[in-house]
Amino acid sequence: MEKAFAYICAADISLRQLRNYCRKVYELGYVPICPKLSDTQYLTLDSADEKREFQNIARQKLGRCRMLVVCGNEISALMSTEIGMAEKRNIICTTLDGLIRIKESGGDREL
Repeated sequence: MEKAFAYICAADISLRQLRNYCRKVYELGYVPICPKLSDTQYLTLDSADEKREFQNIARQKLGRCRMLVVCGNEISALMSTEIGMAEKRNIICTTLDGLIRIKESGGDREL
């Protein structure tokens, strides 16, 4: 059975915390897609052009995911944009706790 992609949406948190969120999502049986963790390895967000390219790449990745997982306690402007894009495309928006509840209830079978 293929695993569903889960887009990881987070504000400015440490890479360690971001990896932990991705690990928890993975342990729940999803494939974490985290542009902040992967794409910043080769893009420099200090450059306006590369920041725009980062946002374009993130938008494309989000479009291929079945859900967006909001991680952390803070919502940044970029996160608000990502959440809005997900809602516009009818992509499930949830938190890590919500994802755990979905998994426990067996509700992810329809995903």
